[in-house]
Amino acid sequence: MGQPSKVGRPRPRGVDRWKVVAGIAVLAMVALAACGGGGDRAASGTAHKGSGGTLRIAMSAGNIPFPATPPNEGYEGYRFVGNNIYDGLTRLNVEQAKEIATPHPALATSWRISPDKLTWTFTLREGVTFHDGTPFDADAVLFQFERVKNPGFELYADVDAPRYATYFRYFRTWKKIDDHTVALTTTQPYAWVLWDLAHIYFPSPTAVRKYGNDNYNAHASGTGPFRMTKYVDGEVMELSANEKYWRGRPKLDKIVLYPQPEAAARMSALQSAEVDWAEVPSPDALDQLKGDGFRIYLGKYPHGIMPRFNMFRPPFKGNLKLRQALNYALDREGTAALINNVGYPAKQYVYQGHPDYDSSFPGYTYDPAKAKRLLAEAGYRPGELKLTMGYTTGGSGNMFPEPMMQKLQADFKAVGVDVELKPMEWNTLITVGLEGLDKQQWSDIDILWASPAAGMTPNGYSTTFLCERPGGLPNAAGMCNPDVDRNYLAAASSFDQKQSQADLRAMMDAALKDADFLFWMHDLNLRVMSPKVHGYVQPKSWWVDFTKIWVEE
Repeated sequence: MGQPSKVGRPRPRGVDRWKVVAGIAVLAMVALAACGGGGDRAASGTAHKGSGGTLRIAMSAGNIPFPATPPNEGYEGYRFVGNNIYDGLTRLNVEQAKEIATPHPALATSWRISPDKLTWTFTLREGVTFHDGTPFDADAVLFQFERVKNPGFELYADVDAPRYATYFRYFRTWKKIDDHTVALTTTQPYAWVLWDLAHIYFPSPTAVRKYGNDNYNAHASGTGPFRMTKYVDGEVMELSANEKYWRGRPKLDKIVLYPQPEAAARMSALQSAEVDWAEVPSPDALDQLKGDGFRIYLGKYPHGIMPRFNMFRPPFKGNLKLRQALNYALDREGTAALINNVGYPAKQYVYQGHPDYDSSFPGYTYDPAKAKRLLAEAGYRPGELKLTMGYTTGGSGNMFPEPMMQKLQADFKAVGVDVELKPMEWNTLITVGLEGLDKQQWSDIDILWASPAAGMTPNGYSTTFLCERPGGLPNAAGMCNPDVDRNYLAAASSFDQKQSQADLRAMMDAALKDADFLFWMHDLNLRVMSPKVHGYVQPKSWWVDFTKIWVEE
């Protein structure tokens, strides 16, 4: 493997990095750009071949995601690596932009549910092969379930298993019926099996056996639209088109991924034509990028910044008024202006218009007078309360933590609360979420930054909302609201979609009234691309369909 060129070093462009500009004008501009962003003609109107090319991407991740099952680096790992190298039994239909993506057939062509709603029988797609040429079949499905669910299995993946715990949580047994049929039985009637299976990837059993779990990442082999042809940890990953992909060969010839945790570095790489796609570049540069001919995409999708209170101990444990006070202390409009309106204020966990949005609750607005009153009722005089907030300095889907945190610190100071900011690397923050704020090494954190895919999938709520995590562990932030749990579990066991959504709205209502989160910002999924990139669809999802994209060369 050769060494990649170093991309993304910031170059001075005469831009004031966090300059606040006219947000309304920018939003109008980007909306106009997005309307024509996926066309197959250049500005001159000349038709193009409609396929091919190499797409170079500057990711917000601090490292190339491991091509494990699952990948790391949060949902950015799923978006760029997981969904390109691998398939699940189901997939989310992210090739469209009209509605929140839902599960569709993938490696499974069909399924049926037993009368007791416990056993799901899947018919597998025939003729599918892994990138190493070996067949995908029922044995491959069972191999991955054993590898993640059975600690006694010879190739049990002790690193991957905890990170996959959410999606394997409700599976009790797995059985081969024949070479192309498997039966999966759940611990209880559970309606979101298809959502879980969209996240569960299947590696080549042959590759895992040959290289072992420790060395598998260097030889990753799935059934997905792209195969890994180059991987230098910390520097670059190259993905080449799978000529035999079961959905048809992707239009792109290659995808090249570069980790660039600094927003200014991603912008510089784009401007210098070292990459064709930049995740969340510096928001103050949108006018300049637009003027340079780049395509700017924004749109509502299920993701936000929703920090979590440490409810294992005081001051937040059992102190509703304090949690409410801090929610009313946030100047969300000011935060949005600071980041050039590439995000917008959150009154609750999901955005207005989302099917789980609780229209019966007005949500939280900026009301410093009310915040001061609630703070006093919570038992604190101005200047008496001092808090520590842990946050990530960058990484997958975290928007712009540094200026946002400085704004939060100022907002809380204005109502008489001092906040010490504790920066940490993205994967460290993920580790905190896995280990929990009750652990000694994290117990000094009062508030923890969180960037959930808020409402992208219904099963996703379980990782932050429920009293108990998989394995019997307590909620990582100590949240335990019986009303939340009851409504979530009712929704998860209901096979009636309308009833399930009503239960989820009731869950939201309970979490809102209990101020279980710091409801702060919704993201608008900013990404900027070269005009040479065609076929891109901006979905209402974290994930993207790369099979329809091509690059003019």
